[in-house]
Amino acid sequence: MAELSERRRAQPMPVELHVEFRHLGRPQESFADLSRNLSAGGVFIDTTVGLETGTKVELEVSPGPGTRAVKVKAEVIRVEEERVGTGSKITSRTRGMALTFVDPDPGEMSRLMTLVRHLSSEEMHGTDAGQNGAA
Repeated sequence: MAELSERRRAQPMPVELHVEFRHLGRPQESFADLSRNLSAGGVFIDTTVGLETGTKVELEVSPGPGTRAVKVKAEVIRVEEERVGTGSKITSRTRGMALTFVDPDPGEMSRLMTLVRHLSSEEMHGTDAGQNGAA
């Protein structure tokens, strides 16, 4: 239990990375979106896909062209929605999902956190070499 509480305290770092995710119960369904932030405990993905809380997925986080994707399993812990007006009707739509990593491979997590620290450092020092595209 201490490991879970420590991961929850991990400070999420704002980082935009390409993330592909597959529902483990329906592996033929694949989605791709961008991360908003990432920590050693999990990731928040900006997406209109709203999976149910508790859904297990496989994530592939892409560090960039020519680099092997980081693979990790995760579980949906929160789905964020926003209210939108469509004509005379107010509805809601998914705007993102928070996922917690499940039994992460230490080697893959090390690669992922090294990447996140590197990207955060570039952003803080203004040395972004076009990794994120638009500002």
